[in-house]
Amino acid sequence: MHQEIRDEALTRINIVRHGGSRRRPRSTATVRNQVAHAAPILLACSERYRTLRQVTRSDVTECLAQWSTPHNEAVALRDMFKTLNSQRLLFANPARGVSLGAKPSSVPMPLSPGAIQTMAAAADADPALKLLIALIGIHALYPHQARALPLTAIDFTRSRLLLDDIDHPLDDFTRQAAANYTRLRHERWPHTRNPHLFISSQTAHTRTPVTTGRMQPLLRGLPVTAQRLREDRILEEAAATGADPQHLCAVFNITPETGLRYIRFFQSEHTEEGVAA
Repeated sequence: MHQEIRDEALTRINIVRHGGSRRRPRSTATVRNQVAHAAPILLACSERYRTLRQVTRSDVTECLAQWSTPHNEAVALRDMFKTLNSQRLLFANPARGVSLGAKPSSVPMPLSPGAIQTMAAAADADPALKLLIALIGIHALYPHQARALPLTAIDFTRSRLLLDDIDHPLDDFTRQAAANYTRLRHERWPHTRNPHLFISSQTAHTRTPVTTGRMQPLLRGLPVTAQRLREDRILEEAAATGADPQHLCAVFNITPETGLRYIRFFQSEHTEEGVAA
């Protein structure tokens, strides 16, 4: 890659990573993801030009035509050229108005045995993480639901999990995880009046729920995100009930389109089995 194109790309990366006057900073993972989608096209341009100022609209559309579903690549390119144009490093934005195309539909995949084993080991050492895993991985709560869960949602007397339209029986794992965490919660903050199940040093003296920034570190370093954990639970339910999308919609309060996303995993498995046979 020519040094000038490399420098232009690094300028854009630094702006995305650290933000600017009209742009908030993005995470390292987001930056890496965008770079991965833009890199092949940057390399292709480097074979023709010495600077991105020479890139034309036809170059952009030609590069994007190499992908069957270039949505992510188009997003990365439009953002890159727009950013460089705003910094006056380009005379014009060659990707302006380029069609993004249809966003590729992702198919949820189950967690690997190794990921589950690593997660279980980490949960045994952290009562808060263990309860969070139970709420998302067994009861399929969204992370924001877990954060907002009131202490009274865990009904030990009737052995139920209660939240709005959710009324689930407490399984042994969740019940024990909740008991261990609430015990720890009381020991650390015996005088708190915060009504929420999950609290922290910052919220123990308030009545507000913990922030996303407090919950995210619980899963940091693990080979799983809260979203992947919830998807694994829904896939488990689909496997146990014959991959019925209507059942998934009713149990997990998801849209029919989302329910079909989970069914596609089993359809692809059956297709592969048929080819192998």
